Amino acid sequence: MPKRSYLNIKFPNYIMQKNQSNNSRLAKNTLLLYVRMFVMMGISLFTSRLILQTLGVRDFGIYNVVSGAIMTIGFITSSFASASSRFITIAIGKNNMDAMKATFGGIMSIQCILAIFIILLAETLGLWFVNYKLVIPSERIYAAMFVYQISIITCIINIISIPYNAEIVAHEKMDAFAYISIFDAIMKLLIVYMLYVLSFDKLTSYSFLLLIVQCIDFLFYFSYSFKKFPETRGKIKIDKDLSKEVMKYTSWTLTGALTNMTCNQGINILLNLFFGPAVNAARGVAFQVQMVIQNFANNFQTALNPQIVKSFAAKDNNRMEELLSIGTKFSFYMLLVISLPVILKIDFLLQVWLFEVPDYTSNFIIFLLLVNLVHCALANPLIFAINATGDIKIFQIVEGVCLLSILPVAYLFYKFGDFSPNLVFLVYLIIEIITQVARVYIVLPKVKIKFSDYFRTNLLPLLYVLIPIVPITLALSYFNKDTWVNFFLLSSIELLSVAVVIYSLGITNNEREFVKNKINSFLK
Repeated sequence: MPKRSYLNIKFPNYIMQKNQSNNSRLAKNTLLLYVRMFVMMGISLFTSRLILQTLGVRDFGIYNVVSGAIMTIGFITSSFASASSRFITIAIGKNNMDAMKATFGGIMSIQCILAIFIILLAETLGLWFVNYKLVIPSERIYAAMFVYQISIITCIINIISIPYNAEIVAHEKMDAFAYISIFDAIMKLLIVYMLYVLSFDKLTSYSFLLLIVQCIDFLFYFSYSFKKFPETRGKIKIDKDLSKEVMKYTSWTLTGALTNMTCNQGINILLNLFFGPAVNAARGVAFQVQMVIQNFANNFQTALNPQIVKSFAAKDNNRMEELLSIGTKFSFYMLLVISLPVILKIDFLLQVWLFEVPDYTSNFIIFLLLVNLVHCALANPLIFAINATGDIKIFQIVEGVCLLSILPVAYLFYKFGDFSPNLVFLVYLIIEIITQVARVYIVLPKVKIKFSDYFRTNLLPLLYVLIPIVPITLALSYFNKDTWVNFFLLSSIELLSVAVVIYSLGITNNEREFVKNKINSFLK
């Protein structure tokens, strides 16, 4: 009997057509999210420079430290946002309108309770912290308190927006999501111009104008959802069973978020203790590069996640297996295509970008890009799958223990040996690989996927691609002349080589046909 795989299953025509439609929607949504990312990145880089110039160093610092006191609470709200998205998507996947209405109403009531809790926390402990712990010039106290109160209101509006935002993403209406985000970025660019024109206090004007933009964003999310999605027009009421389930799920996602934050900040502290602040600067630059490149895969995965959750809700295991394969392979290929030219000419790129390049920066970047290939490409699709099941307790505990072990292991090496700052990132990479093995063994049984099928459809194609690509990259690395012409030439050769190898060895016949059709459609 042949092994089960989505590659050789004979689907009925209507299932094949439905999956093709879903794949087309996935491709379209991914493209929209990339347009959104590039527009927002360009505007953000431009406005951040102008805002600093307009407000001045002192007021810009006051704004960041005061609003940051509120934004820290966003660490909690992000976990609730993840839970909201998961439960709403599950309800949509079951295609039961009563369940969809009950879920949205329950999530909305929880967000309202969370908003009240944050107001109480901000106006007591937060207010005390701003008044007595932050160092603010006496002549700017009034402006700082104004910014603080405005930041509270902005945070509350953001919390109330979460269920509507989750509805748009869960229904895979990425065009609306992209357009609203681009509008938000353009409005923030307009704010910079208004600061030049207005004669009022720049700092208070900036915070108030940001609040207005947040209100307009909320109205867009609310009106679009209210018009398009009937479940958002139901009554808001507290469902005790749902609330317990959401709180249980959120507590474990919060644990995972705490683990990641502790791991990242712990590495920073370790480097500071043993090597000083100059190495922290190198790590900061490397972290920025890692996040920028990671976003290329994150946009694709944002479009992928709702389909994984819906497949689980509909108990369509074959579709979930297919999506895991698509998500793993294409995320990996995307990061590989972008990372290789950066790795090839990292020293040249850093010299062009920065006036002064901190020592170890290039090595840190290379290690973190390799971590990206493991965590972002291989781990994230599995994380989406386990989150869809809701059974995340064991997963979060095992993953958390593994990742937190980076800190004591690296500390012992530094304490009792003479090692370079690179060591902590090598430990990070090795433990990330070990953690990925643990993820596979926890997740696959819960989503009913065989290890042999996962290896054949997910990992084997990656090996087929890496075997020829590694020697090509090593050969190109010998061309050391640092010029833009050389960079573009080597990058073009690298990208073309990777594209040919991926197309020939890294995807299935069905995926190859899908890519070919999309290219033909685009050309026509």
